[in-house]
Amino acid sequence: MINMRPLVLGLAAIATLSLAGCGNERELGYKDVEIDEYQRQIHELEEQLYKKDSGQVKKDLDGKGDNVGAIRDAVNSDTGVSTRDKEIVFAIESEVLFKSGSSTLNAAAKSSLNKVVAVVKERYPNHDVRVVGHTDDQKITRSKGTWNDNWDLSAGRAREVLLYLEGRGIAAKQLGLAGYADQRPVVPNSSADTRQKNRRVEIVVIPTGK
Repeated sequence: MINMRPLVLGLAAIATLSLAGCGNERELGYKDVEIDEYQRQIHELEEQLYKKDSGQVKKDLDGKGDNVGAIRDAVNSDTGVSTRDKEIVFAIESEVLFKSGSSTLNAAAKSSLNKVVAVVKERYPNHDVRVVGHTDDQKITRSKGTWNDNWDLSAGRAREVLLYLEGRGIAAKQLGLAGYADQRPVVPNSSADTRQKNRRVEIVVIPTGK
């Protein structure tokens, strides 16, 4: 089992070192070396995690039919799987992927994305993949300096997920993105719980040429 604690601690250490003041050039050089080493360790851990996740997906799908139930069993429990016409839709709530107002992927969220990537490679290698960001109906307040509005935030989050999928081997020519802000809720924005359901990123697998 891969221990995620070093990955999380490494990210925190990089942030701390990056923000810390430096008394002279020698200290700055030491901090650069430390950051490089942390980044190398993080990259190695992420590669191990991806290999573990993709191997588990292959095992879970082996010998099973091409149906939603089999795919649902192969991905993490925080990932919804549904069909829409001939499309397969993977939906992950934004809280799983990002901190509030951010488009930086959480370390723990990458396992969920790894398994989606593995399913796409295993079952739909020639399909197009559209990454779609959604928000709730609350206006941007605390992160106003980063995002102009919910259109901006939803597209920014979709872009971050798209780049992760590309980095895991899904070809750029297969990828596209969209940000729908609060315009396509799955449930009414009537409470904190329903707004959470509407804040999500969908990874839509589409037959080529559709």
